[in-house]
Amino acid sequence: MFLCCRRHLTFSPLTAVPSPSGHRPLKPRTLRAPILASKNPPPRPWPLPRRQWRWRCSNTDAAQPPPVVEASVSGDGEKKSFWAAVSLIIGTAVGPGMLALPSATIRSGPVPSTVAILLSWAYVVSSIVLVAELSFAAMESGGVDEVSFTGLASSTLGATFGGVVAVVYAALSFSLMVACVAGIGSLVSQLFPAVNPVLANALFPCFAGVLIAFFPFKAVDGVNRVLCGLMLVSITSLVVTGVSVGRSSMLNSLGYACWSPGAILPAIPVTVLTLGFHVITPFICKIVGDSVYDARRAILIGGAVPLVMVLSWNAVILGLAGATGSARFDGPIKLLLSVNPAALAPVRGFAFAALATSLIGYAVSFPKQLEDTLQLIVNRFSPKQGSVELSNAGGGHGRNEVVLTLAVLIIPIFIVSFFSTAFAKALDFAGIYANCFLFGILPPAMAWIHRSRKKRSPGSCEDILPGGNAALLVLFIVAVILAFRH
Repeated sequence: MFLCCRRHLTFSPLTAVPSPSGHRPLKPRTLRAPILASKNPPPRPWPLPRRQWRWRCSNTDAAQPPPVVEASVSGDGEKKSFWAAVSLIIGTAVGPGMLALPSATIRSGPVPSTVAILLSWAYVVSSIVLVAELSFAAMESGGVDEVSFTGLASSTLGATFGGVVAVVYAALSFSLMVACVAGIGSLVSQLFPAVNPVLANALFPCFAGVLIAFFPFKAVDGVNRVLCGLMLVSITSLVVTGVSVGRSSMLNSLGYACWSPGAILPAIPVTVLTLGFHVITPFICKIVGDSVYDARRAILIGGAVPLVMVLSWNAVILGLAGATGSARFDGPIKLLLSVNPAALAPVRGFAFAALATSLIGYAVSFPKQLEDTLQLIVNRFSPKQGSVELSNAGGGHGRNEVVLTLAVLIIPIFIVSFFSTAFAKALDFAGIYANCFLFGILPPAMAWIHRSRKKRSPGSCEDILPGGNAALLVLFIVAVILAFRH
């Protein structure tokens, strides 16, 4: 977006160099071959960015989307992978809360709830694309390989407001991680009642912490893909079970539809929270490739899989509810188990995989957020000292990154084991209000500020979210309405 024409400049301007005979060469072109063959080319008049971003310019530039990057390398030596980014999106976007979504859509019926889910998904994906656009712009302008949401807020809204965002973001992230740790611990305790509750809470988080802190991302990606596979197999099994039992009633349930706002609107906030994956978007931009269009493609592909899962699960459960009578509806899981008790194993498999993949997604992205938050605090009180102490905190598997990764996983274990009841209200607050504020209201506001600072010119780059300021206004209004609806 910012350096769309700079990539075409390969060499610095040539100066006139006398030939051995003392005469100037007729054409400067004759000097290009020796320069190309030289092992030490002349210095460039500007420092190269750490990445060669491939933005597409407006009108004058050829619209050639870059190919999918599967195995390029980032500036810190970490391999990039488009499909690793997609699997991370799928794992983080799908949470166990998806299983309870039909409880919010039962009043409206299959067709109205499907329309509400599709609109909610379009809103969520549009907001996430804005975060990706801001992330790539910040990485390009700062010459870094990864940014955080706090960094985006600080660069657009100022350091003071960035500090507020850092506090709210930390509350939200810790709340989500605590919920994942608590859910996984509960599943482990159900399968192995003899295991100590603290140990049950600590088993998978400790495994994930060691995997992320001491192993390359390729290993983390492999585990995440296996868990995504388990999740897809489990939800497919649940959908097939529901279709086999209520096949005849699913078509009949399409005849019921309630289009009143009171029946439709309650499902929209739940769907937005279910399908959102804003938390990991800056990290996705780090590993997806060198182009913001790679990030948009990954967001669309990775976000479409949870959408299909949610739509199919919602249709099956509402069809079963129509067969048994909505008055007897006592939750999707209980309804499915009442018609087929063998569905308990796929339910547990899906819940574990959804919680585990979400925890991995939060754990790989949150350390950078904490790093930037600490940098912001230190710079606030001692700018010179902060720039020295934390300048090498990111990149690779350094000591600071290992400590932060283990800390963000160990602290939730103690919270779940000893302060679970006291944390319940904070979890509800962070999961609703903080989520709406951070990932609903802020992205369009920051994008508007960023685009207003960027002066339009013939060489400026186009925005990856169409609609201009009108689209930003719509997203902002929807976010405010959802916040008040909560």
